[in-house]
Amino acid sequence: MTIEIRPTKPGEHRAAAAVTGAALMFPAATDEEWGKREPSWIDSDSVTAWDDGRCVGHAGAFRFDSTVPGGARLPMSGVTRVGVLPTYTRRGVLSGMMERLLRDAHADGRVLAGLRASEAVIYRRFGFGVAGEAASIRVRSKAARPVHAPAVGSTRLLARDEVLDVVPDLYDRCARRRTGTVSRSSWLFERYLEDVLGGTKPAFVAVHEDPSGTPDGYVHYSVAWDESENDDAGRGEVHDLFGVDGAVERALWAYVLGIDLIDEWRAEERPMHEAVRFALADMRAYKVRQYWDEQWLRLLDVDVALQARTYRASDLAVVVGVHDPWFPENDGTWRVDASGAKRTDDAPDLDVAIDVLSAAYLGGTTWRELADAGRVDALRRDAVDDADTLFAEHPAPFCGSFY
Repeated sequence: MTIEIRPTKPGEHRAAAAVTGAALMFPAATDEEWGKREPSWIDSDSVTAWDDGRCVGHAGAFRFDSTVPGGARLPMSGVTRVGVLPTYTRRGVLSGMMERLLRDAHADGRVLAGLRASEAVIYRRFGFGVAGEAASIRVRSKAARPVHAPAVGSTRLLARDEVLDVVPDLYDRCARRRTGTVSRSSWLFERYLEDVLGGTKPAFVAVHEDPSGTPDGYVHYSVAWDESENDDAGRGEVHDLFGVDGAVERALWAYVLGIDLIDEWRAEERPMHEAVRFALADMRAYKVRQYWDEQWLRLLDVDVALQARTYRASDLAVVVGVHDPWFPENDGTWRVDASGAKRTDDAPDLDVAIDVLSAAYLGGTTWRELADAGRVDALRRDAVDDADTLFAEHPAPFCGSFY
């Protein structure tokens, strides 16, 4: 029987959730858990695969916007909850769902698609490339102190009934200044902050305020006693830490590193090359456990994407030829210089597939890395280095939102 791939109908989300859970090794949701999760399913795009009335696969996407170099925010399809029952893998189900999902997103005006990949070998064939990485870190409190931080402003803990009134605006003002960050809906904030709002773990949000009392940064963290042999000390985890500038973020790090009883702080998702390590008394107190591919990106509309971002000041120009097997309108050649990007009939200096351009788009993956990996057809001497000059972005892109 032919497997049908179509948008998920109202009332089918829980069946789709059960399939996703089975594919990704999560237990089925209880009624109480489903009551919390259902709003996020309703507020998303959803495609399912069906065989004789049974759901056998799902691919979904949240409706975000993403900050690109220069500060523009572009509509993005945040691909998530992708899974196929093990009895239906390698039968084209995943490819069919991804094609339907991305074509619908493109038709709906989404410029970008992004995702977190459970496996790094899956999504390149759908046009995605690694556009941003993140670091998992550990910081030893005693060795890190004192932190070189400004002695202005103050920090206070938010009461539970303040959290949802304060944090969303702070996130928008502080986090969204960084390339790669995405919008967060109300249900997403509620999910991230569940422990602060009334969970079982000791979790808190501390807000930094400038001398006038205006909030200009926040840190969301949790603490616990160390359950290893070192059971007379605590361990903390930083979930979010954003400020309007580097000085505020240093002040927030100084706050958490000064909390009594905590020997070590951990964070699973921090920006690459975080500058605060240079402000610590001992920079080796800040240890990177691993770097990982935080953000996979696909350009759905090359014209809009290239024209929306800014490029570094330079008298250089590079002509990029692009090939996209799914969206013929993305095939073409663009001239990029400091003033922007536009289509051209000029011969390309660089010739790439859509996944390569997508990887380089935010400035986090360099053209030189891609060229040295054999992914770029360079047709002019120095074109790769010229592209890096124009596309460079600092600080490196960072998403910071798990979806």
